[in-house]
Amino acid sequence: MSVLKVKDLKSYYISEVFGIKRTVRAVDGVYMEINRDEVFGIAGESGCGKSTLIKTLLGMIKPPLTIVDGEIYYDFGDKKFNILSLNPDESRKIRWEYISYIPQSSMSVLNPVRRIRDTFKSFLGAHKKFEKDELEGLVKEHLSALGLPTEVLNAYPHQLSGGMRQRVTIALASILKPKVILADEPSTALDVVVQRGVIQLLRNIQEEQKNIIIIVTHDMGIHANICDRIAIMYAGKIIEEARTDEIFKHPLHPYTTYLIGSLPKIGDKSYRVSAPGSPPPLSNLPNGCSFHPRCPYVMEKCKKEFPSLLNVEDEHRVACFLVNKEDDNGARD
Repeated sequence: MSVLKVKDLKSYYISEVFGIKRTVRAVDGVYMEINRDEVFGIAGESGCGKSTLIKTLLGMIKPPLTIVDGEIYYDFGDKKFNILSLNPDESRKIRWEYISYIPQSSMSVLNPVRRIRDTFKSFLGAHKKFEKDELEGLVKEHLSALGLPTEVLNAYPHQLSGGMRQRVTIALASILKPKVILADEPSTALDVVVQRGVIQLLRNIQEEQKNIIIIVTHDMGIHANICDRIAIMYAGKIIEEARTDEIFKHPLHPYTTYLIGSLPKIGDKSYRVSAPGSPPPLSNLPNGCSFHPRCPYVMEKCKKEFPSLLNVEDEHRVACFLVNKEDDNGARD
């Protein structure tokens, strides 16, 4: 059963400076459906719109970010809503209890002049009423369950390593057992050993709480280790989506093939080839398929039309004329 349905979402940055209007199509016609109890990955190069998509799923819409079109439906059984139709008070009530967020930087959440204990107290107190002893016990129990030392509660953020700060941020995002956790590059700037610990912590939380985790990262290795399904984004659109094992064994879009092919392999010293060129600016996208200037298989049709995201195999969708040869830009599957 699906918990989240995204239909034709268009989330643009629209600004006007000195009479000149500029539109950045960060999320441009995205369709997604995410099921209960799964880890869903969103991959792609920097600047493809991944972080904007995550913010939009949380309902964090602040100018110049503008919703041009689309719907985001959540179905939690006891609570169903289109997050884009909620007012600020309604949005605040569902955040952290139903939908929580792990930002790229832990210092976006942790106050540098407050001890970790005080951050937990102010955070929890803003969403639920607790007795003092009850709150302290809840925090310590949660940290212990995640394998974190309760001594971190006495520390200031600067006294913790980057990896420990990120673990504390994850603990903060999961303490109220939300139905959905949105993680935006949760292992950025961490070394590979610490990354592994952070990703394993997320997986443990998901297995214990049986919630949904939507994780954004450009690192395909992380997706391979934690995700059940992966969506590939390019220039504001999802261009391929499949189960993790399927997308690694049988990538269909040329861009996905480049992403996976660029991963290093143990014992393989051959030169890794990445996609030629660079992504187009989201404020000035080419006509047709946005990847066509970089694609070695480009056809005339690719320069004029954008292929629909269609089912080509079981749970495997792709937007590419190489695969969808009969695509007439009809309705998406």
